[in-house]
Amino acid sequence: MQLTETVKLYPNKYQTELIKATMTEYISTVNHLVLDAINGRAITKITTADVNAALPSALCNQCIRDAKSIIRKYNKALRNSDTQVKLPVLKKMCCYINNQNFRISDDSIGFPVMINGKSKRISVKTKISKRQKSIFSSSKLGTMRIVVKGYDLVAQIVYDAKEDAASSNDNVMGVDLGIKCPAVSYCPDGSIKFYGNGRKNKYIRRHYNNLRKRFQKAKKPKAVVKTNNKEQRIMKDIDHKLSREIVNTAKAHDISVIKLERLQNIRSTTRTSRKNNHSLHTWSF
Repeated sequence: MQLTETVKLYPNKYQTELIKATMTEYISTVNHLVLDAINGRAITKITTADVNAALPSALCNQCIRDAKSIIRKYNKALRNSDTQVKLPVLKKMCCYINNQNFRISDDSIGFPVMINGKSKRISVKTKISKRQKSIFSSSKLGTMRIVVKGYDLVAQIVYDAKEDAASSNDNVMGVDLGIKCPAVSYCPDGSIKFYGNGRKNKYIRRHYNNLRKRFQKAKKPKAVVKTNNKEQRIMKDIDHKLSREIVNTAKAHDISVIKLERLQNIRSTTRTSRKNNHSLHTWSF
């Protein structure tokens, strides 16, 4: 299976400008390729020579792959939907670099950017924990994604991890997800367990939503971003603890398979109201 490790980058001012320019050009190139494909231009056989972008050839290749992936998902959504499907557009600054074009050392990550019209590799300082160093040195690395988190640049690095050996029995545990109760599990022996506190989660969401409104009225954008990031960290921690508790329950009952309901597009298909609209759209199922 593939997992991701996040590493914070510490570029100098010049490197920050280069990286952000690369990210902006990256999403612009992907969006142009997607638009060309929607308008009838075949992109299945195009190469970097056919792409007019101020990017290293490695990143141009990645742009082509991303555009093809977006188009495949868009065409699939068109086939499976009776209503109009919104054209996918990348908005957040990011760029993807494959494992052949970045290098990780003890305190830096090197990758190519465009400098004065030429592809050159820069080395950006970072802080990598001992655990991460062990993972990166012993695992096969995948794609690296550079994104903006708040006011920081971070690298999200995919790596292959070994899966635990699955149990050989046929025990299946069902898990039902909800808003009032985040999760309920049912085991073959008839045992039922409830996880989490939906009311507490809704209170946390409301609390930080009210804080953001107050900071927005006071015209404090930095405080809004800081509050949003704090809420996301808290909710991510809650979800992680719940998922760990579910897995521990499965292990305790010698479960080989966990089955969850399919909740894809639940927000667009569920009947909404002013009362539950916010809860539904902030539900991290």
